[in-house]
Amino acid sequence: MPMLLLAPFADGELVPEPVHEALVDGEAGADIPLMLGFTAHEFHMIEPPELGAALTDELFRAPALAIAEARARTGRPTWLYQFEWPATAPAFEGLAHHCVDLPFAFDLLNAPGVPEALGDHPPQPLADALHESWVRFVRDLDPSWPSYTPGTRATRIWSAEPQIAHDPLRALRESSCERDGRPVA
Repeated sequence: MPMLLLAPFADGELVPEPVHEALVDGEAGADIPLMLGFTAHEFHMIEPPELGAALTDELFRAPALAIAEARARTGRPTWLYQFEWPATAPAFEGLAHHCVDLPFAFDLLNAPGVPEALGDHPPQPLADALHESWVRFVRDLDPSWPSYTPGTRATRIWSAEPQIAHDPLRALRESSCERDGRPVA
């Protein structure tokens, strides 16, 4: 699964260093606001469910969280979100699976294939709100929720009732820091 980790890959020329390291330890994108997000159950459809949960944390949540933490420590504008609305489609029922957020973000709930991925009648108000935030980020470089900082760790939770949560990924953040030998803040 290494091919899933924040591609493109470093070639030493066009991309001089691995993207994750450049964003966490280097100066890549230092002057560019960044919005990071993932779904709550990226790979939870993989059996056994514990493996899917571990892959979700290892390949999506922990790397994004490390980037958000590193940027927050240096005051770089960063926003973090987790998409939690659960699909009702039979193949994915109850899961906010990989890419389920994209039809909402691009306001494409009526596009071909969406009912098979999301189920019937996904909530248009959620699509309106998420799409508006993405457009605001592109246009104004601010998605209209508090940025991720060491003091608040504000994270936008996209669900039937979107909200701001403070440090909702604390357990993952602390276990990642302990595993990597970084101090837990």
